[in-house]
This record gives sequence, structure tokens and C-alpha cells, in this order.
Amino acid sequence: MFIRTISKSNLQKTATALLFAAAAAVLLYRPAAMATGISRGLAICCTVIIPTLYPFMLLAGWLANSPLCRHPGRFTSLVTRRLFGLPGCCGAAILLSLIGGYPAGALAIRQLKEQGLVTPQQARRMLPYCVSGGPGFIISTVGAGLLKNTLAGVLLFGAHTVASLAIGIWLGRRNRRPSHTTTSPTLLAPPRGAAQVVTDTCQALLSMCGFVMFAAAILSVGEAVGLPQLLQRLSALPASTWSTMLAALLEVSCGCIALAGGSTLTPFWLSLCMSWGGLSIHGQIAAALPGQPVLGLHFWKWRVLHGVISGSLSLLLFHLIPAAVPTLNGHTHNTAILPYSVSFTVSLLLLGMSFLAMLCFSEKKAGKNQESVV
Repeated sequence: MFIRTISKSNLQKTATALLFAAAAAVLLYRPAAMATGISRGLAICCTVIIPTLYPFMLLAGWLANSPLCRHPGRFTSLVTRRLFGLPGCCGAAILLSLIGGYPAGALAIRQLKEQGLVTPQQARRMLPYCVSGGPGFIISTVGAGLLKNTLAGVLLFGAHTVASLAIGIWLGRRNRRPSHTTTSPTLLAPPRGAAQVVTDTCQALLSMCGFVMFAAAILSVGEAVGLPQLLQRLSALPASTWSTMLAALLEVSCGCIALAGGSTLTPFWLSLCMSWGGLSIHGQIAAALPGQPVLGLHFWKWRVLHGVISGSLSLLLFHLIPAAVPTLNGHTHNTAILPYSVSFTVSLLLLGMSFLAMLCFSEKKAGKNQESVV
């Protein structure tokens, strides 16, 4: 009897090939679901994300180039060292994460790390509380847009911000230094012009919309193949609850749209969803911090803890300051999409042409050197 061992690399190659074959089969079997998800993601980007986040992300970019953030003074160093156990130059990154939204904090951490102003350990410690939803999304999108109540958005943003600061102070408790050890202020980055700030903002928004469309497409395909119904049969929860949970797990905008209903626990679930951010936000952070171990139990643990803290604070604030929460406004989530017009044969040919294009424009090895085919 012969036993053949299979290497780990062969297992990874086999798993990748099976995953690719399954994805191709889904694309060919459910093209309308994929088109519906991408169209839904585009609708969310055009009606929710870009109109509300673009002004605040642009403001965050200009703030990063202002003397307020480029020349941190003694007060900034005092606050960051005594509260967060970080150098004074990190004050701008913390501020940008609170006002610029999810990708702004990660991009600021990347700049600090590339310039050698923070160590990898300090960057890893900043990540749990520098990944926050900004006022553009929480107040404008969730509050004024989904809940039709700006005060509700302000309360949610207040709870979200307090949770971030509390986690930052807790994580910095063992790294605080006396105020007399503060060093001279350091520049965050070379100054950028207004045109470069606008360009960087548009690139960040484009990347964000790409992840949103990817998550919305996966969610749409999951609904088309009956994943919520399958989970309903395996558990006691209804399919609508599973659909909402999947939306919140994958993409924060889809999750908030599904959760924005009239319930006493709506502030808690919205806070938990915004703190988690969705796998699309996690992908953006991983793209903004190459080489940094972002996706893992350590990061996800702090995301869930942030959601529990902010959710509890939001329930307390909504109890002390009543803010009306309307019924579910699902016009964006249920956007009508025209039927898919491409046939199975055309889809198969398009997939084959894409595969051939990848082969033609890829790089091949020639001995020890690599040269491009084109």
C-alpha cells in the first residue's frame, strides 16, 4: 500500500483552482445576479458614498497639509504621549481618522510608517482606534440620509468617537511617557498642492467604490443562490435576518441600509455595523497598509469590542436625548435593475477572452531574469 504525501503548495494551488472554477461557474450561471449586485453597488456609491464622503475626505486632505497637522506643537505631543503613548506626529493621524472616515486613518498610518516616524508595533497599536467612520458617513449618510434625523447621526458619531478614544487610551496605558521627554516636532510628509490633494481624494474614493461594488456583487449572488434560505434551514433565524447579517458582514453601507429600521435596538446594531466596517473596509485598510497584518483575529477582536462599546453608549445617549428613528428606508437597497442582456454564450466567450488577455500581457520567466511578453 502506497501513501502519497501532498505538499502544502499543491494544496493551495488545488484550492485556488477550485475556487476559480467555482467563481467562473457562478459568473456563467448567475450573470444577472452579478450585474444586479454591481449596479446596486454603483447606486450606493453615487447616491450615498461619494456625495457625503467626498467633501470630508477633501477637507481631511487639506488638513493634513495645514500647519496645524504638519507642525505638531507641545500641546499635541503632550496629548498623544500622555493619553495614547505615541509621538506627537501621531496626533494628526488620530484626528484625520476621526474626521476623514475609514480609509483616512489607515493612509495616515502608512505615511507615518513609511517615513519611519512610528515603529511597526506603534502602527499596529494605532490601527484598532484609527479605523473609524467619519462625520460625513455617520452624520450625513446614516443620520440625515437613512434615519432622516441629523440629531440621531450626531449621537451615533459621538458614541463612535468616544469608543475610539477610549480604546486608544487603553492601548496606550503601558507606553505613556512624562511630558518632559517630548521630542521636537517632526513634519508628517512633504507638502502637496491642491491638485494633488484632489487627485489623492479621487483615487481613495475610486478604491472605496471598487470594494463596495465587489461586496455588493457577492451579496447579490449569495441572495440569488438562496444562501439566506439555506442558513434559515440550518438555524432558527429567519432568512431576512441572515440577509441583514450578511450585508453588515460584507459592506457597511449595505448593512446600515438594512439595519435602519424603527426599533429600540437600532442604534446599537447600527453602531456595531459601523464599528465592524465590513470586509470591504477591511480590504481597503489592507490595501492601504501593505505588509501590515491587518486581517486577523487581533484586528477583528477590537472591531467587535469597538462596536459593543459604541453601541452601548449610543443606547444611553438615545435614552438621555430622544431622537426619533423612522421605519426602514430601503429605496437604495432595493434599487430596480434592468434584466441582464448578455447570453450564456457571450459570457463564456468574454471569460475566455479575458483569460487569453491575462496570458498575453502577463510576465514570463526566462532563465533567471523576467521579461515582459509585450
